[in-house]
Amino acid sequence: MTRPKRSDELANAIADLIIERRLEPGAALPPESVLMTDFSVSRNSVRESLKALQALGIVEIRHGYGTFVGSASSAALHPWLLFRTRSGGSTERLRELLEIREILETELTRRAAGTGDGELRQKLSGCVGRMRVDGPDAATADREFHEHICDAAGVPLARELVGLFWDVYRAVETDLETVAESPGETAARHQRVVDAIESGDADRAEEAVHLHFGEVRARLGTGPYRSRPADQ
Repeated sequence: MTRPKRSDELANAIADLIIERRLEPGAALPPESVLMTDFSVSRNSVRESLKALQALGIVEIRHGYGTFVGSASSAALHPWLLFRTRSGGSTERLRELLEIREILETELTRRAAGTGDGELRQKLSGCVGRMRVDGPDAATADREFHEHICDAAGVPLARELVGLFWDVYRAVETDLETVAESPGETAARHQRVVDAIESGDADRAEEAVHLHFGEVRARLGTGPYRSRPADQ
């Protein structure tokens, strides 16, 4: 094998090895001595690269037992995204985060609207009902609402990303002095999305998502509601 020039390149090479060998989470990686030989690098280089991969959740180092493939959960990205959103002007970063969420969730909701999934409406309606009651569970219900849509759209990775964006958004929102939204207002915004999905009309579902995020932006003072372009 060609020797990687830097520790980050070695980390990428080890990650590629995991993919090439189709190693599942929990599977053991080759011992450090084997990695040293395969990549023609020092023990310190291997350890440094493994620590970097561990920080990303790609590997799990169990001292005294070896190194194993990790779950690579999106939670590993949480500190980075939270820092990025809080730095450089939290309001502006939060607006950008909402933009990303809107772009992603618009297509997911369009797909969910086309499934004709009656069970989905029951799940979403249950979440909306919980949002009407002020308390910690209302926030949990909000997060689950968006995750149910991801599940219905059939994009498992999107569920992780939407959950990550939602968690970071909530964390940063608490740092800002914003106009508090009543449980009834929160529930109403989400109910429009439920009604649009139930109608089976993808365009109506898209418009409901735009309205949902537009009202959030207006409340945070990060911009007005932007309707779907007329030519779409």
